[in-house]
Amino acid sequence: MTDQAFPYPVAINVQWGEMDALGHVNNTVFIRYFETSRVHMMQQAGLWDIYSKMGIMIVLAKIECNFIRPLYFPDTVIAQTRFKSIGRSSVVVEHQIFSKQQNAVAAIGDGVIVFTDASTMKSTPIPDVIRTQIEALMAAEVKGE
Repeated sequence: MTDQAFPYPVAINVQWGEMDALGHVNNTVFIRYFETSRVHMMQQAGLWDIYSKMGIMIVLAKIECNFIRPLYFPDTVIAQTRFKSIGRSSVVVEHQIFSKQQNAVAAIGDGVIVFTDASTMKSTPIPDVIRTQIEALMAAEVKGE
């Protein structure tokens, strides 16, 4: 079940090679699922193209994951990301991994993304055009649109 507050869910098939010696999906793979979902959300929202046209890189500065239940092969997870808050030069995104086989949330977490000038590699204020789009997405997410 996907959460309507997450507007761009992406289905990811659990791969046999993602399992570890303990017989469940390795914890590092959850971070990759977060990444896939984060990039998917930004592409679907039209932000990815804007970043590159403006010479902006987005850099993951922090990531955390709260593991709720293990994942196993075979399964399909629904990875979801949404904007949680916006600052001067960074945003916090919220992640959720939902197991279809278990019909339950397997992990949640937050990531901090810093907007960086591609030429100087230093943080840069979020441009107004991007800020406006992110704020609109956040408002829609709150309404569950």
